[in-house]
Amino acid sequence: MKTGVFSLVLIILVVLTQPLSANEQNPDQLFLKGLAAYYHSDYEQALTLFDDVLALNQYHQDTLYYQTLAQIKLNNIVEAKKNIAILKQHGYEFGYLYWKLGTVYLNKDQQFDSPFYNEARLELEKAQMLGINSAALYSDLAMAYHGLGNLEMAAEKYRIALSQGGTTADYINLASIYKEMGQIDQAIEIFNTALTLKEDMSIYLSLGNLYLQKEDYASAVKILEKGQELNPLFIPVTSRLAQAYYYYGNISKAKGEFTRIINEKPDNYRAYYYLGEISVKYEEDIPRAIYYYNEAIKYNPDYVKAYIAVGNIYLEQGNNYKAIAQYTSAIEKNPNYPDGHYYLALVYYRLNMKEAAIAELRKTLHLNPNFKDARAVLSKLQEE
Repeated sequence: MKTGVFSLVLIILVVLTQPLSANEQNPDQLFLKGLAAYYHSDYEQALTLFDDVLALNQYHQDTLYYQTLAQIKLNNIVEAKKNIAILKQHGYEFGYLYWKLGTVYLNKDQQFDSPFYNEARLELEKAQMLGINSAALYSDLAMAYHGLGNLEMAAEKYRIALSQGGTTADYINLASIYKEMGQIDQAIEIFNTALTLKEDMSIYLSLGNLYLQKEDYASAVKILEKGQELNPLFIPVTSRLAQAYYYYGNISKAKGEFTRIINEKPDNYRAYYYLGEISVKYEEDIPRAIYYYNEAIKYNPDYVKAYIAVGNIYLEQGNNYKAIAQYTSAIEKNPNYPDGHYYLALVYYRLNMKEAAIAELRKTLHLNPNFKDARAVLSKLQEE
């Protein structure tokens, strides 16, 4: 079977911009007119002219090739695949056509409701088998595999793309896959490499999140401070930096950053929550803490951590029924959050509602089998 690229010399002369006379029926002249329209991105006009060529010579190979590309540009997959089948029937297969068709299935331009990852994979693999060996192709293949949930293959294709001079986006995508696979150290290494190529706020934010996940708060502070220097107005980085300060124990800086966040973005519920944590744990200002927690709930009624925080204050104060109301609200908002069930169990235990407490502790451990405090309380209750 023949493979390869047409030996077409693309010469678009000024004379070709002149209209053809009614008697002019030369397929090559019509083709060059269509080619000029194609390279001026007038794909509809190109298709009209290519149709005229094929009416005179239905197997004009150059025309079939560029007509297919024009159809792909217009997302006309059905007609493009018909042309590819005709070319294949006559002994011609072109990896580039399969590649471009595959990219349409990836839905990069949001022309469909969702990508067609398996169709993209099939077309892109054909392109690879026909000799397309560029970093961009492997990047597209990686995207298809990622969409299909095959993370190992996606990572492999991104690595190949990078070995052939891939882009910063390939580093970011590879690092994100490592993160998804739970390989945090590898993700951090790749993100740091990407950062040497391009300073990007999304990279600073991703690294900060990973360091926070590792509880490496010193590294989180360091990288997020660099991100904040690059763009002091980028709230997501500032928010993560404030959290890093908080967990690192620099409460003064954490409070300053969280306060600045709510001044600039008054609906940032997490900033209110952490200000509540600072008020209750470091300043012993309970009324202020409750105010901040309630502000967090106001701006995000589904934020269960704030309900639990208020419930814990009432539990500490011995106001059991108010605590129950908060924990119940947390469970209503998110029945799958184990802490709500655990703290509700503690109140039930305090009120001598042993069976209810045991039921909530069992729910807690069903949601999180590694919840040591819940297991310890449950063991104690079962021994009584």
